[in-house]
Amino acid sequence: MSTTIFIRAREPDNGRRLIDELLQSGFDPARLHVYGRRLPPDLPVAATTWRTGPEAMLPGAVAGALVLPAVVWVALPLHILGLLALAAGGGFGGAAWSIARRRRSQGALEAQRQALEDGEMMIAASVDDAQIKSVEDRIAERHPELLVLGADASGSPPFP
Repeated sequence: MSTTIFIRAREPDNGRRLIDELLQSGFDPARLHVYGRRLPPDLPVAATTWRTGPEAMLPGAVAGALVLPAVVWVALPLHILGLLALAAGGGFGGAAWSIARRRRSQGALEAQRQALEDGEMMIAASVDDAQIKSVEDRIAERHPELLVLGADASGSPPFP
């Protein structure tokens, strides 16, 4: 069984160095996922660019506003007001879909939203339960510039 631990890098290049080190030590790249607004180029692991709400909403809204009227107009020619109404409805629908998709893909990191928007990077590493302590200790020892948050993306509280 494995658990996902979260590591926060204030500078994306520091996170990149950790990823390279983990991969060189035999860590499976499929068990790493990186999130950030400014991601280093050519990451050898899965990466998701962090988007704010408006940034995430815009592509879906534009697609919905263009596609829905076009599809309906082919089947049923409408006046300009009807097409505008469909464009508005498609835009709202596409925006809602984009926001829901963002919440599903980035929801666990909401506690780190401000850090991500400020350009920091989050690394999610799926680690076998028996190795969590040794991996966290190794990262903390070799990379004091990184913050190991543990299994909770918001970080473990200092007191129980």
